[in-house]
Amino acid sequence: MAMGLKGNIASSVYRRSVKNDLGEVSLDSRMLTLIMQLNGEKNVATIAGELGMTLSDMRVVLTRLDQLGLIEEIVSSVPTFSADFYPFLADQLSKAMGPMAEILLEDLVAEMNLDRQSIPLTDAAELVDALARELPRDEKRVAFQQVLLAKLQSL
Repeated sequence: MAMGLKGNIASSVYRRSVKNDLGEVSLDSRMLTLIMQLNGEKNVATIAGELGMTLSDMRVVLTRLDQLGLIEEIVSSVPTFSADFYPFLADQLSKAMGPMAEILLEDLVAEMNLDRQSIPLTDAAELVDALARELPRDEKRVAFQQVLLAKLQSL
């Protein structure tokens, strides 16, 4: 309980949680309306749109429902690259850019809040694209993108 609802909640998915030791709980109309929409499938942004609520309002109501133990977040596992992807990426960037590659890569991975040991497949293309934009020479950029695209497609 009490997940804190930190960060971007738009893509989070929740479901109703039934507790036997709940006691008496008073829910306002926004809480009731929202809890009826939490089916473990739709994300917060979708529900906010359907209910005409802002994400800010959603956070307030979800936090209260969470404090009452009435909801739980569905944590889905996102496929990730194995730990050898980062060294491969660093090596290819180094070939295209030189010694500044490692610093740029570390900065971008930190900026995107990624774990270098398990980069989600959903973020890999964005990471590669952002790195490629840092390459000033067209031929180096194209070569880098082609090698990484081949690597991404082979996985």
